[in-house]
Amino acid sequence: MSSTANMELKSKEFALVGFLAIAVAVLAALFPNLGANADGNVDWISIPLVGFPIIAGVILLAFASQESRATQKKIAAPIRLASLCFSLIPLGISTALFFDWLIAVDWAILGYNEYVLDSQYLWMESIGVSWHVGMDGLSFPMVWLTTFLVPITMIMTWDEKDGATYHPILLLMGGALIGVFVALDLFMFYIFWELTLIPMFFLILKWGGSDRRYAAQKFFIYTFTASLVMLLGLITLYFLQPEGNGPFHGTITGRTFDMTTLFANAAAYNLGDNVFLGLEMQKILFVLLMIGFLVKLPAVPFHTWLPDAHVQAPTGGSMILAGVMLKMGAYGIMRIPIAIFPDALVYYQDVIMAIGLISLVWGSVVCLGQTNLKKMIAYSSVSHMGVILLGIASMQPLGYAAALFMMFAHGIISPMLFAVCGAFKHHYHSMEIGDMRGMAKWSPFLSVYMMFAWMASLGLPLLAGFVAELMILLAYWPIYGWWILLPGAVLAITAGYFLWSMQRTIFEGGDEGQPPASLNGETPPDITMPENIGMIILAVFTVIFGIFPFIALGMMDDWTVALFEGVFNKGGI
Repeated sequence: MSSTANMELKSKEFALVGFLAIAVAVLAALFPNLGANADGNVDWISIPLVGFPIIAGVILLAFASQESRATQKKIAAPIRLASLCFSLIPLGISTALFFDWLIAVDWAILGYNEYVLDSQYLWMESIGVSWHVGMDGLSFPMVWLTTFLVPITMIMTWDEKDGATYHPILLLMGGALIGVFVALDLFMFYIFWELTLIPMFFLILKWGGSDRRYAAQKFFIYTFTASLVMLLGLITLYFLQPEGNGPFHGTITGRTFDMTTLFANAAAYNLGDNVFLGLEMQKILFVLLMIGFLVKLPAVPFHTWLPDAHVQAPTGGSMILAGVMLKMGAYGIMRIPIAIFPDALVYYQDVIMAIGLISLVWGSVVCLGQTNLKKMIAYSSVSHMGVILLGIASMQPLGYAAALFMMFAHGIISPMLFAVCGAFKHHYHSMEIGDMRGMAKWSPFLSVYMMFAWMASLGLPLLAGFVAELMILLAYWPIYGWWILLPGAVLAITAGYFLWSMQRTIFEGGDEGQPPASLNGETPPDITMPENIGMIILAVFTVIFGIFPFIALGMMDDWTVALFEGVFNKGGI
């Protein structure tokens, strides 16, 4: 690199450092107490978990995007290493919070609408918008899962092309996802909800397959349109709520976007035969919100964007999409409409059950006809999201805890599924089931990981997926009785398509196997060291949460009990 080029690079580095200083100054001016909450305690959410990954990702992206392609290749290694190191900071904080190293949290004593690390700062005083963050037994598992998956995804896809921009986008994605899970203000929630679309759109568009433009556009149109419908419901809810004069109510509108205030008002009104906003309005708003969440989940018939997105997305995009982003839909359902509109939930209970059953059955049956590995896994995700809806439709504390644990378990297992698919594509240049036969001979490590991930997804005992499926079946029986045979039969179908794909890919082909023609006679390779490290970590945690589910299930049970005591019991339902 010439001296002139070095000087230009240093000038840009200086400009970026200056930009970072200005950004920090602006944040300090807008939120002078952002480092501490109202009690003077450290705010471990706003800056380290949400703000830092986003700001660091944007700065790294801005730095890399100013350079030529040749320079980007030279700086890719330090940028991806910096991105990985930055992603480990939120993971360290969330893990420290779990082990009570930063603060002591007793999840069992948290009541309904109570949160730890609750911090609130006034933002837009005129309309009642505040930066309000906090965590409970619903959000914390999703926060930890996000901080866990982002560095794992970076490691798994360490050698992804254009790493100078790819890894910062993953970092930015992680911060946006955490923002969704910790937001306790509807305005903030929607901002982060939409923000997650941008990095995923570019991940698919730039690093995707041959039809990536179609898949990226379809993903964006489906999810963005559904988000607008959800926004209509949120705005309507904002204007229909009773006026107030609290510190976080708008000085002009007299209303607030604060979730905790809305939840408290709804719970206080839903006593006896009273229905917050009236049953008819509850039903309308419930549908508007559910459309936004069901498309993101996704559930049948809103699922068609998912297979295209997964097939075309890069490995890292599929891992984050399946591991965390789909869970935003289920999280949104449990966080907002269930808490505010319990009567509407009871009214639509059988509809939600039907959507869950159809998604479960349809996803499994369609898997039987797939020849593309990624598409098969994508449809299996639709089926598993149907299981989550069945847990919600059960209207039982056990079912809600099971749905939460399914979200968490699927968030660990599905990234491993797509990591296996990505490694298969990377090393064999094909995604077709049966193109490679006898993989056990040529790629023993990849074969072992495929078998493990497939078994975990079909619900093998002592692995995380089995616990969630068993709990949901137990919660399903008291409400729907012998209808339990249908989801039970689907589990057998799930085992069928996973075993069929393993048989053709791993074991057939004779003693020498049948490498795909796409290798052009080259010796089939096994997976790389970064892929090995990532898959081992995912496998270990799948076993840990399968044998010791109470590690995560305890706080989920506590949150579920608090929800039913605060919403359904007090609501007289």
